[in-house]
Amino acid sequence: MIDTGSNLIWTLCVPYYNFTCQMNSTLKPIQSSTYHNLRCTTSFWSACDDNQLRSVKSSYGDGSVVEGSLALKRFWFEDGTDGTIKLPTIAFGCVHKENSVDFENLADPSLVGLRPGSLSL
Repeated sequence: MIDTGSNLIWTLCVPYYNFTCQMNSTLKPIQSSTYHNLRCTTSFWSACDDNQLRSVKSSYGDGSVVEGSLALKRFWFEDGTDGTIKLPTIAFGCVHKENSVDFENLADPSLVGLRPGSLSL
């Protein structure tokens, strides 16, 4: 999903605990060689959790809320012509909780926030 009202990029991650039910998530951080949690010693705007990791909570106009960890990861995407587009390592939200039933119907429940800001592409 694309959102011009926020600058956070996020995807659902394991472990995933929906406020109302559980579903398959899209990212398994433990299986990624490029995934790194952001520790509280890094200079990002987000709060810290009890494990001294950067946490993120974002609210949207429809009343939905996502919560998770702020992390770094290198993403790549297929370009449709048997090639790959590789992005540099970016900060993103690894979401473990959300309260929107709408995400259950998406094939890839994630969001790219395009509003200018420190976490925007």
